[in-house]
Amino acid sequence: MHGHTKKNEGQGKPLSWDDIEEMGLGQLRLNPVLLYDLTFTEFGNAMRGHYKQIEEREKAEWERTRWLAAIVVNPHVKKRLTPKDLATFPWEEKEKAGDGFSILRSLAN
Repeated sequence: MHGHTKKNEGQGKPLSWDDIEEMGLGQLRLNPVLLYDLTFTEFGNAMRGHYKQIEEREKAEWERTRWLAAIVVNPHVKKRLTPKDLATFPWEEKEKAGDGFSILRSLAN
């Protein structure tokens, strides 16, 4: 593996060995022996899994924030709001919840 480069699919530039070590040792927290035993395919799969884990964590944080916003807003509106009334995220079904601010204005009147 040493000395080889691989195209970085997201950016289109060559991935240097230093880049691979930085990601493997830093982001994946592999020890050098485990990193050097991986094939490029295994390393790529591990990085994709790592990024999926980060994405799932961020989704959960956004959903928790939306839920909290609904809790804070509900005592101040006439009609009870669900978190999806305030915002629909791209990863959710294509149903459109509408503009959250318009809904709040209409409920407050």
